[in-house]
Amino acid sequence: MRINAEHSGIGRSVRGIVAAGVLLAVSQILANAALAADCANPRKPVGGMSEETYHGVEDASALIAKNKNDDAIEKLRKLADSGTDFDKAVVQYNLGFAYTGKNDNASATKSFAKALSYNALPQQQHEQLQYNLGQLYILAGQPDEGIKALIAYVSEACTPVPADAHIFLANALAEHKRYKDALPQIDLALSKAKAPKESWLQLKLAIAYELKDFKECAQTLVRIIAIAPAKPEYWKQLSSLFYEMKQDTEAVAVLALAERQGFISKPNEIRNLYSVYMILELPYKAGTSLQTAIDKGLVPADEKNLEAVADAWINARESKSAEATLRKLAGMSERGDYFFKLGAMFGDEERWKESKEMLEKALSKGDLKRPGEAWMRLAVATYNLKDANATQAALRKALGYNESRKQAGEWLQHLGASPAAKTSS
Repeated sequence: MRINAEHSGIGRSVRGIVAAGVLLAVSQILANAALAADCANPRKPVGGMSEETYHGVEDASALIAKNKNDDAIEKLRKLADSGTDFDKAVVQYNLGFAYTGKNDNASATKSFAKALSYNALPQQQHEQLQYNLGQLYILAGQPDEGIKALIAYVSEACTPVPADAHIFLANALAEHKRYKDALPQIDLALSKAKAPKESWLQLKLAIAYELKDFKECAQTLVRIIAIAPAKPEYWKQLSSLFYEMKQDTEAVAVLALAERQGFISKPNEIRNLYSVYMILELPYKAGTSLQTAIDKGLVPADEKNLEAVADAWINARESKSAEATLRKLAGMSERGDYFFKLGAMFGDEERWKESKEMLEKALSKGDLKRPGEAWMRLAVATYNLKDANATQAALRKALGYNESRKQAGEWLQHLGASPAAKTSS
């Protein structure tokens, strides 16, 4: 008596193995591929099944259902070498299923591989078993065999390959640094999914980064942000990528959006944002972002942060804001540099009287980084205030410093005054 394949127990799919707990650990890993089998002539069962095999498999299935896997294995082994290739394939399939019930993945893979070797199973069952086998090989620590089986599955399948299968394969390939092979697999998975999964896109991002394909990275991050807009790390990564690709406008736009949504909140992030704006010659944005952070209490209103704000306002030619910040700094610091910056700014604006007042305070307070420059600026202020004696006195002081000696001498010659002076440094 011969038994039709649909009654043989082959119909168990990977869902049965998942139920047995074998594949739970990898249910979220990624994969991909392309169809290439002769689907116009799909595989068909080679012959029927003998009555002995049919009843033996039926009894073994009942034992497996009762978790009596050892008994099932013993019964199936007695049938393993008898009957047609179809009989043998069915027995080996069920043996594999019994081994998975014992979490013996190594033995399960051997049985499933042997079942496939007979090439006697119907197309759908052959495909499903090939997919299961690829997963089990990887679980059993045989990644090369697993990849080979998975590639065979996706290449030969006549039924649609699920997106998860492509992802599983992609992950296995990526683990072996076969990034160029893995990337198309993820794209196939994404094309088949109704909505892209964040974890799949994360894998694609990681692979594209390994390949140094920053454009692909940026495009992937845009897709990730579309489905997970509330995660600040993606915004920061995207901005960094644009900056890496020298797409400064895009980098700043992303940072601005991240800041607007409150994603730039840690002191180091705020300072980094300030630095990026300054590097990109956007001092107004730099000053605004740092001052707002100070006002919100996200960073302290200390000398370091206020000086950074002042520098931004000066570069942005926001004189009122710069003046207000510099006056705060001048009142809280022992250094004269903040009075010097005020004096320099007023001089640039031709506010000579105020410039002279601030520069004199700077020199009086001392501890200047470039005192010669301060004396030169004071000379310019007094010259414009038509105070010739004060101008010459300031120029002679400037002669004493390396940074201003040459310029001060030229001025004194121009004014017809003697350049003789006592050297200060």
